[in-house]
Amino acid sequence: MPIVAGNNMNSTRKAGRERLVLFHRPIHNAYGLTLQKFICDRPFAARVAFSYILLHTSSNLSSRTSSTLKYFNNMPGYPKLKLIDRSAFPPKIVLPDVAGYTGQFFDVKLNPNWKEAEAGSYACVHHGRKRQEFFDTGFGQMASLAYPDADLEHLRPSMDFILWLFAFDDMIDEGGLRDNVDGTKLAVDITMDVLRNPDTAQPKFKIAASLLSFFQRMRANSSPATIKRFVDASDLYTQAILQQTVNRSVDDVPTVEEFIELRRDTSAVKMVFAVLEYSLGLSLPEEVHNDPIIAELSLCGNDILTWANDVYSFPIEQARGDTQNLVFITMWDKQLDLEGAMEYVDQLTRRRTQDYVEAKKKLRSFGPELDAQIQLYIQGIEYWVQGSIDWTFMTPRYFGAEVENVRDTGVVDIMAPIAPSAPIVVDV
Repeated sequence: MPIVAGNNMNSTRKAGRERLVLFHRPIHNAYGLTLQKFICDRPFAARVAFSYILLHTSSNLSSRTSSTLKYFNNMPGYPKLKLIDRSAFPPKIVLPDVAGYTGQFFDVKLNPNWKEAEAGSYACVHHGRKRQEFFDTGFGQMASLAYPDADLEHLRPSMDFILWLFAFDDMIDEGGLRDNVDGTKLAVDITMDVLRNPDTAQPKFKIAASLLSFFQRMRANSSPATIKRFVDASDLYTQAILQQTVNRSVDDVPTVEEFIELRRDTSAVKMVFAVLEYSLGLSLPEEVHNDPIIAELSLCGNDILTWANDVYSFPIEQARGDTQNLVFITMWDKQLDLEGAMEYVDQLTRRRTQDYVEAKKKLRSFGPELDAQIQLYIQGIEYWVQGSIDWTFMTPRYFGAEVENVRDTGVVDIMAPIAPSAPIVVDV
């Protein structure tokens, strides 16, 4: 299939359009200059190595560097988005029609047990603003699109997992632990402890306790291989989230290629695909997951879903001052304006969709019993991808009250800066 621009994408930009003005990394004070210049003037490998030092030796840092970290973790003026000039943004943008072309290859389906599972999941959420937010946002509907073939016994825990995942992601992204390296590391350590020591862990941290509740039910009726994949994927996710927090705290911007590698883990898609296996009662051996074609299908699904999310969430993420988004990374790394970056990511996503289609044609047989499970798994990947993309236009999470208008026209306003969530304390 030829790669063409989407119906909602104006792919012809004026030849003389000025490119987005990109600022050099800012200088806050002498300490900020010392740390930021050290990191930003070095190759990515050196930046990662220094980030590792920050993460794993913070207790032994010099007072000068410790002061710098404290400064970064408490910087005023959020949301900052200091690396680009907001005034160069157009007031509106036309979003690529990702759903239009992925929908040619992937189906969407809603689990018939949706309402019953949702009632149980929401009943366990504490009363107050967060519970109402879950209702209004429709996370239960999201889970029912993601796991449409799960029976009620498996859908309810899977839905609880989705609620946990969005809550954890929002805590990291929207301000609760934003730019707070020490707080994020503590949250990550507690989270992984409940998965590695589920029989002894008694977390006071509510989000970790919610994950433990789901995990205990998953362990009760899932294969050891699926459980191991979930724990391993969770480790990749939490470590990537921690690295992303370091990147945010020092305004570090990787290349597009480097960011894609990190984003494959910060997306948590490897976790949701492990839960997909659980939701369907599958028991796929490592032989299947290590097969190059199966691995490519999973990776393509991860990329398509994640890049589409970065496109659709860009308007609100830039308003929060978040630069850890593939659209922004493309603007910075490829020196493109906003419309050019949107088109670039759209073309990447189209090519990845075609990669999926071509890889699927090469799928070999593993024998009748495994083939039946593999077909369910692959269909589940496709449901996840299309369900997630379509849900973007069913929820107010990304476009607020304008969601129906954005769905119909593809046009979205570039939001003004919005206030962050209140900082949180991680209970030990």
